[in-house]
Amino acid sequence: MLKAQQACELRHGVLPYGDTLHGPDCGCPENWSSKSIRAADLADASFHQAFRRFQQGSLTPCRHLTIAYMLPHHNVTGGMKCLVEHIKLLVSRGHKVIAAHRSDTADTAMPPWTTVQASVDVVCRLHQRLGDVYPASEIDVVVVGIFHQVAELLVGIAAPVLYWEQGHEWLFGDPVRFQVQHNYKKQDQLFHMVMHLPVALAAVSGAVQSILSQEFGRASTLIPNCVDCERFRPGPLSSHPYTAVLTAPVCQQGSQPKPGVRSVLLVGNPALQLKGFDVAIAVLAAVNQVLPLHITWVCQNQPTAALLPALLASGLRIHLHVDPPQEVLPELYCGHDAFLFSSRYEAWGMPVLEAMAAGLAVVATACLGVDTFARHGMNALLAPPQDVMGLVRNLYLVLTDEQVRLQLQLNARQTAEQFTPVAIAERLEGVLYSLTSCSKELLLLRQPALADLQFTCAWASQACSKSGAAKLPKQGQEEIKEENHDHK
Repeated sequence: MLKAQQACELRHGVLPYGDTLHGPDCGCPENWSSKSIRAADLADASFHQAFRRFQQGSLTPCRHLTIAYMLPHHNVTGGMKCLVEHIKLLVSRGHKVIAAHRSDTADTAMPPWTTVQASVDVVCRLHQRLGDVYPASEIDVVVVGIFHQVAELLVGIAAPVLYWEQGHEWLFGDPVRFQVQHNYKKQDQLFHMVMHLPVALAAVSGAVQSILSQEFGRASTLIPNCVDCERFRPGPLSSHPYTAVLTAPVCQQGSQPKPGVRSVLLVGNPALQLKGFDVAIAVLAAVNQVLPLHITWVCQNQPTAALLPALLASGLRIHLHVDPPQEVLPELYCGHDAFLFSSRYEAWGMPVLEAMAAGLAVVATACLGVDTFARHGMNALLAPPQDVMGLVRNLYLVLTDEQVRLQLQLNARQTAEQFTPVAIAERLEGVLYSLTSCSKELLLLRQPALADLQFTCAWASQACSKSGAAKLPKQGQEEIKEENHDHK
């Protein structure tokens, strides 16, 4: 339909902020890349050999599995929604799934915003391990949603541990990782330490696979996200009442689009700088100067104070749906003329796939993970991150050229239909069965790495502490505290 633009290519290879994640005191072993084969390398080889056997049909499942999912927090994020979807899919296919969450305040492991139920729901208090609340010997495999808990589980649970990397500030080299506040620097060092442990790795996208390979020499298996196209599907604009409206003084639009007014949807957390909503506001303000817009923003919380000056100067009226119930979310995607996505980086970009399932014309940044399924000129119009004028041109084209808009809508829906829950569930099962088939080999590889495991446990305990203590922890195993950050 349209020629792909050379400008959409990333400027720094697979990393958005520079050429490498490494530096002095980054957390990696000294001269690790020139040393002999690591236990982590042997773990990768064993896991991938088993997975190849499964794909070739020489490894045949003989029973359902008992799978523990360690849920890192209860925030409404794309990463958490996908972990919950895994639990739903595996339970529906007959597996016993244990949802586990570490907290001194939560009553359940499953987050309160979902109706999905695990087979078993256990909460680990801060002084407890998984084996204290569920018989570890009954677990076939553990899936971890955040790197902070990997070392603890490798030490405390004999079953294979799979870390599913879905992306975060530390993976992409976001400068926020160097902040001492909130122990971000220590967590960055922890991430580097974990990448050298003998844990099986899965990645949500090819972009994540590339970073893990380039920066840490790790081989990971792809487990992409899925979207339920029965829930997210084309439909009319929602009549669900909005939570609030942000009205600039010069703007007097009503709560519903008037004839000739184009409707644009935003989805995402205003508090996360990586989502690039400062760019989105600038884009919308520019287009609104020549084409009146009705803007809907589905978000986890109200826009932050940092965005208010730009919002007030924009001349925009933005209708907010703040923290809507998850069962209402598909309805809120429906009927808009365009979906605008402005992230600086993403491991996947779940709102983009959900918008495609809803049949929306997508205008987005070419931000790593989105490139997994978005193709410029085919099912979306893409521009480099922070390219305001590129996004303005793309959004204006979508809103004024009906033929372009309709073709993007059709292709977007067809793209979403390729990422069905059934297809992803079958691949996920294959990964988990493969891990159980090489569980003895993976367990043996922990022995030579025991000192590193114990040290990393101690470092994780301090890095996740809210105290922010600066001293290097003594080698030894301590408990991982409840995370004090928002996982994407």
